[in-house]
Amino acid sequence: MREFVKEIAAAYNFTQTGTELVAGRETSSSLPTPSGLCADSQGGEGSSKIRGRVWIDAAENQWVKIDAETIATISFGLFLARLHKGTHIVTEQMRVNDEVWLPRHTAVHVDVRLALLKNFDADLDVVDKTQEVPRADQIVGIEEMKQSCLCGISPVIGCC
Repeated sequence: MREFVKEIAAAYNFTQTGTELVAGRETSSSLPTPSGLCADSQGGEGSSKIRGRVWIDAAENQWVKIDAETIATISFGLFLARLHKGTHIVTEQMRVNDEVWLPRHTAVHVDVRLALLKNFDADLDVVDKTQEVPRADQIVGIEEMKQSCLCGISPVIGCC
C-alpha cells in the first residue's frame, strides 16, 4: 500500500489553490495535475485520466478531503475492469479526540464494467454517525483486565 501511495504522489504535481475551513479545520487546497512520471506504474497509468482537488490539514499535514473524477475511461488489466468517464468520489476524514483520523463521509458515483460481462452504475453515500469515540487511554487492555478481575471468575482470561 505504501508503494502505491508513493506512486500516486509521484504521478502528480500539486498546485496550492488557497486555504479554507473543512469540517472546522484550516486546510490548504491543491489541484493535482499529472506529472508525467510513473506512467507505466500501477498508480501512475491512469493519472492523466483523473482530475480532482485535495484538502490538507494545515496543522497536521494530513488529507482531510479528496474530490476526484475520471475524465476518461481507465482500464485495469486486459479484461478485468473498465472504470468509465464520470466516476466520481468525494471522501472526507475527521480528527477524533486529537488522536486519530477516521472516515467521516464518502460519496461515490461509480460506472464500471467488470470482465466484459457486467456493468455497474451505482451511487453510494456513507456517513459515519459515530458520536463519541473512546480516547486511547480509556481503552482497557487484557493486562488491566487480568489485574482487576477476581480469582476464578474468568477462566478465559486466566486470572490468578
